Amino acid sequence: MTIQKIIGENGVMPQLCGRGMCPAAIIADNGDVFVQGYVPDVAQSSQLTAPSGEGFVRMSRATFEKIARQVLAS
Repeated sequence: MTIQKIIGENGVMPQLCGRGMCPAAIIADNGDVFVQGYVPDVAQSSQLTAPSGEGFVRMSRATFEKIARQVLAS
């Protein structure tokens, strides 16, 4: 897999964020989209169940909408 584009809340990012607050969508050369967000806390995780091999991240709806619009436009 090769990263083609990283789209954050405020637009295209030159690289993955190593620190700080930077939810993003990472678009791979094979068309897959990876989502970077915050790991749910214990209380939230207790309410979420995913099949084996899947997991959850969280971000505000406003941030999600900003990133989703940019992914769909790319």
